[in-house]
Amino acid sequence: MADQDWYAVRPMTEAQERDARGDLTMIIRGEELDLPWGRLRRLLDHEFVVISFPVHTQGSVRSLDPTDKGLRFLRVKEQ
Repeated sequence: MADQDWYAVRPMTEAQERDARGDLTMIIRGEELDLPWGRLRRLLDHEFVVISFPVHTQGSVRSLDPTDKGLRFLRVKEQ
């Protein structure tokens, strides 16, 4: 059996990178409610966002927060 990293994340295509940048921007603005699961999963897989507990806003118990890796991806934070 060949050595294979079953947990390695496939690189994103240019279109997926473009979507990820837009999605991260939406998350930072707090507008992630309509984010499709597949695109959110990609952000989680690439460790660009984390699910945070608890949130102190009305009607919500969880939030999405960008990680340092996600902010570097957006070029908001330097290496």
